[in-house]
Amino acid sequence: MNCPKCKSENVKVNLEQTSGITKNSGMGCLWILGRWALILGTCGLWLLVGRRKLSGSMKFKSQTVALCQNCGHKWKI
Repeated sequence: MNCPKCKSENVKVNLEQTSGITKNSGMGCLWILGRWALILGTCGLWLLVGRRKLSGSMKFKSQTVALCQNCGHKWKI
């Protein structure tokens, strides 16, 4: 592989992270409506019970890039 800028063969290929997105499995409408019904039915005492913790997973997007070691030019492959 050659650099398109300086035509050097001294090129390093890397995998580069472009973005990270948190994907949560959100609470459904039934959970929210049920919680509000319990809050209203117990005159607010249900507010003392904490919300459940949502465990989310991270989704990463990455791309392969090449970096010329001579001139520093970087491009997508």
